[in-house]
Amino acid sequence: MRELPDVFTGDAYSAITLTTKINNAPYSPQLLGAMGLYAADGVRTTDIAVEEVNGTLTIVATSERGAPPTQIDHSKRKLRKEGADHIALEAHVKADEVQNALGDAALGGDPALQSVEGLVDDRLNGPFGLRARIELTHEYHRLGGIKGIVVDKDPNKVLHNWFTFFGIAALADHNTNFGALTVDGGAFELECTGMVRDMTRELEGFAVAMMRPIAFCGDNYFDQVYSNKEVKAARKIRDTGRDSDVFGLSKAFAKLDYGGITWVNYRGTKDGAVGIGTDEARLFPLGVPGLFQMMFAPPDIMGMTNMKGLPVFAFMPPEKQTSRQATVEAQSNPLTVCARPRSLRRLTKS
Repeated sequence: MRELPDVFTGDAYSAITLTTKINNAPYSPQLLGAMGLYAADGVRTTDIAVEEVNGTLTIVATSERGAPPTQIDHSKRKLRKEGADHIALEAHVKADEVQNALGDAALGGDPALQSVEGLVDDRLNGPFGLRARIELTHEYHRLGGIKGIVVDKDPNKVLHNWFTFFGIAALADHNTNFGALTVDGGAFELECTGMVRDMTRELEGFAVAMMRPIAFCGDNYFDQVYSNKEVKAARKIRDTGRDSDVFGLSKAFAKLDYGGITWVNYRGTKDGAVGIGTDEARLFPLGVPGLFQMMFAPPDIMGMTNMKGLPVFAFMPPEKQTSRQATVEAQSNPLTVCARPRSLRRLTKS
């Protein structure tokens, strides 16, 4: 009687091979991830050091020629450490599933190994697989980054509060009374200009030549931005001579440029767990190198310690493999950083 090979101990199921496969899988589009807002890089430690340089530029008073030069204070440096988060999931391939996969493969003339490998790959890279769930968690953390506070699945559990980390307070929420805006008042445009000025001042020391202010809006907030009298009048002037945009593209989850800010109706998950509050917006700068960073630490896997971290690692822990099922695990160890959280702002409406 022919014996089936032990398909789970070959090179196709090594930690290196599985990690390569999961990181080469097609990326599931997510707005913050697709925008390239966060500079992603791997590190070799689980603690990441963040250095703060607190220096200011001041006007130098004139002095008599030959007089001693004015002494300056050197920038004060402070080194703080923050630990990476650990996200781990596992899934199983049962013997009966393998049996059925082998039968289907035999009928189709495909190699048996490929059929089993396909089951493992589906657990890792399928639409509801481990990678998709970790990618959603990454987007959740990125959203926390543009708020300055990264929280766990339980929003009451704070993972990283970058305001307290740097010992600063957040800018006050900016409230707009959309109902008070008029056709030709220009009040909302002035509000936008003021918010961009505040943002630019808080980014002192960063390159802001290519900065683009972005506001991710909840549904109700975006509708107010789009339909208030001031913006509606500006859109009418813009669209003079063209067909009304009422008959154009859908405005759901669209964007609008006004007042020097790009207003985006952010589409989150259906249950609202990953997204922006429906009556608020989150203002943040795009195009500022080094402001947002997402670093990845090494996994807690023997043989991979101290290696440079990757966004996702996958492996099959030997201690969890049994005669009736195989277990595959995926994990990520991210740290989502905003280096100047006072450049971020929460926007509300009344």
